[in-house]
Amino acid sequence: MKRTGLFSLFHMGVVAMSYPASGDDLRPGIIGEDDRVRVEQEGVPWDAVGQVNIGGYRTSGQCTGTLVAPDLVITAAHCVINEWKRMPYPLKDIHFLPGVRGPERKGHGTAKCLRFLKDYVFLWPEAEEPSTRPRDVPLPAFFQDAVAIVLNEALDVAPAPLAGNQNAQPGRALVHAAYPADRRYALSAHFNCSLLRSGNDDPLWLVDCDTHPASSGGPLFTINDGRLEIAAILVGAGSGLSNTALPISVWRNLVADNTCPS
Repeated sequence: MKRTGLFSLFHMGVVAMSYPASGDDLRPGIIGEDDRVRVEQEGVPWDAVGQVNIGGYRTSGQCTGTLVAPDLVITAAHCVINEWKRMPYPLKDIHFLPGVRGPERKGHGTAKCLRFLKDYVFLWPEAEEPSTRPRDVPLPAFFQDAVAIVLNEALDVAPAPLAGNQNAQPGRALVHAAYPADRRYALSAHFNCSLLRSGNDDPLWLVDCDTHPASSGGPLFTINDGRLEIAAILVGAGSGLSNTALPISVWRNLVADNTCPS
C-alpha cells in the first residue's frame, strides 16, 4: 500500500487571508461515501470529546481532543505547534471545550502546560505561506504526534475510558469521533469503521474511518463489553484509501499523570 502524500488534519484560519478550494480540498479524509453522522447522545464518552481551539494574533486553529482525566486532554501534537515559528503556541491561546452542541458546551479549560513524547520533533515541511488547504506531510512526522494538554481547570465532565492491551488485528471495529471544520458545532462520528493495518516498521494504524480537517487528535474508540474506550487518535488523512492514527501504546505514558515538565 502506498503510504506517501499524507495530509495534516489541523485546520488553520488566518485573518484577512483566504484561498479558493478545489473539490478534492473540500473532502480530505473522506473515503468513498461520507459515513459520518451527527452524534445526539450525551454522557460517557461523548461529553469528553471536545474542540481544541487556538486563538492568537491574526490566526486561529482548530483540532479535536479528548478529556482522559478531569484536567488532561489528549490530542495530536501538531495541533499545538505554530508551524511558521516551529514552536508551541502560547499556553494562553490554547483552549479546550468539551461536549459542544451548537452554542452550548460542557466546560472550558485553558492550557497550563504541554506534555510531549520524549524526543518529539516537529517534522512538518517549512510553511511558505498561510493556507487553509491540506498540505503533504512526511510519514515520520506522525510517529510521535501526540500531546497531553494539562489544563488549569479540572472540568466537571466524565473522562473517556482508556483502552487496555489492544488486539491490533486488521478488521478490528472502531468508532471515530470529532468536531470537523464542516460541522464545527456538532459532534460527528463514523460508526463501524475498522483497522486496516497496524504498524510493522512504524507505530501507525491505517484505518478506513472517514474524517475531515479539524479532526486531528480526535479519538478512535474500540468497544469492550459494550463500553467505548479510546484506543488511538487520528493524526492524518491519506490519499482517499486510508487515514492514519496513532495508537494508545505510543502515548499512554503521556496521560499517566498530570504533572508539568520542570
